Amino acid sequence: MSPIAVTKYGKVRGVETTSALDTEYISFYGIPYGAAPVGELRFKDPIPPAVWTEVYDATQQKPSCFAMDSHLKKVVGTEDCLNLNIYTKNLQPKKLYPVMFYIFGGGFNTGSNSTALYGPDFLLMADVVVVVCDYRLGPLGFTSFKDKSLNVPGNAGLKDQLLALKFVRDNIRNFGGDPNNVTLFGHSSGAMSVNAHCISDQSKGLFNRAIILSGSVFVSHSTKYQSINWPLRLAKRLGYTGSDEDRDVLKFLQSADPVRMAEEQTKIILPEESKHVFLTFAPHIEPYQTDNTFISANHLELSRKAWGNDIDILVGHTSDEGLVYLGVIAKDPTILSDLNLDSVIPNELNLMNEEKRAEFVQRIRETYYATTEPTKDEMGYCQWKSDIFFKHPITRLIQSRQNSKGKGKTFFFRFAVDSPTMNNFRLARNRPNVRGVLHADELSYYFKHNFGPMPERETMEFTAVKRFVSLMTSFATTGNPNDNVLNADLQNVAWHPVDTRNHPFKLLNIDENLEFKAQPEAERMMFWNQFYVETDTPLY
Repeated sequence: MSPIAVTKYGKVRGVETTSALDTEYISFYGIPYGAAPVGELRFKDPIPPAVWTEVYDATQQKPSCFAMDSHLKKVVGTEDCLNLNIYTKNLQPKKLYPVMFYIFGGGFNTGSNSTALYGPDFLLMADVVVVVCDYRLGPLGFTSFKDKSLNVPGNAGLKDQLLALKFVRDNIRNFGGDPNNVTLFGHSSGAMSVNAHCISDQSKGLFNRAIILSGSVFVSHSTKYQSINWPLRLAKRLGYTGSDEDRDVLKFLQSADPVRMAEEQTKIILPEESKHVFLTFAPHIEPYQTDNTFISANHLELSRKAWGNDIDILVGHTSDEGLVYLGVIAKDPTILSDLNLDSVIPNELNLMNEEKRAEFVQRIRETYYATTEPTKDEMGYCQWKSDIFFKHPITRLIQSRQNSKGKGKTFFFRFAVDSPTMNNFRLARNRPNVRGVLHADELSYYFKHNFGPMPERETMEFTAVKRFVSLMTSFATTGNPNDNVLNADLQNVAWHPVDTRNHPFKLLNIDENLEFKAQPEAERMMFWNQFYVETDTPLY
């Protein structure tokens, strides 16, 4: 008999599965946590699904929300996509399992909960329940209108995640999971999402700790008011010729082709905007307050008094995040040849003084291009990208927590395992001779994917997988990453929480060997901090 679990909406049928490491578990694919956001519900805050009477077939993976598939190079998906996958070893364990709820990354415009990239095999070495949800992306997830009467304040994608968290709170016990021991974790824009849940009062109490991997709300283009009318621009791009009134634009977009919307969303950025606009439809401060408002103010303000400052977090980055941009330069070499270092100065500094800007540019040049020419140096470019978009925002998050009144511990890590076979994103996106650990390379060490080999058990790679998974699942189980629930070889290295208010912060450097030490990039982090100090711009 196929395993059946009960939810408050109806019964669901799962499928018995064996992991690549021979662990037996049950998969429930595509359980609806929200009603299909179609027709007049398009762009609106999500609502729970209707009750179903037949047993829901959760034995097959479901289509994702509309998004560009980076492997197929085309937009795929459906609007009826508010579903989640649950993986559990036992529906009725003697003691309920800790729950690990994952939010995938992809710049808020691509990604899915598919096992092709997010197989639970490694995480299920531990006794945990793994949940991965789909949520609306791009225009469908982040369109916003200022007209209150339309009821489209935006951030629907984040509110989807919130509704999925509520589904877990109400139902996960019937899948063997402990609703009072939930760890929210995510990577890249998924990590930004996790960070956003930590500072939004809407999510308070829905999870007990968080793991934030290579992302943070402190990235400089995060959570602003939408100053550009992206919905109007997108509508015009799709052939709209009506008035600029929100009501008319909404009516047009609610019947527009979602595939075209996903295809055109990045093409509406004007050339002169491209230096400071990275995402068109993404998290933003909502234009007016409702009972469901998720982001009510800027991230600095919300972070200072956030409920999440009282929960423990595990946060980190890879050693060479910005190497991901080598592939971008390869596609468009003018990114390097036309580089103007003035554009590197964060917009957040709001620096108008030309003399001061020139001085900052000189200091950037000395730090990243001491002996090279910026328009010819790929590695210098990748290094400042790494710092500005990943490492500095993460250390600002840490500073914010350390200087708050919160009681939560912060465990800081740096992932530096440079494998010739396992670092999937580097292998897929860069030249064969490139080495280093770029953005998303660490994914291969806690999720099994279909795009590379499984590590053999007696290899450095498998040791690294077991270590990383043990640190994460120990944290998810007890709140202490040192508890080593998998008996991995942690080399007797203790991982202590951050204990200073300012740089340098100590971290666990996860390489072929483990080492607890000061962040190697600390000097450059202080370099960027100084720019904020000199321009009276709040860091946190």
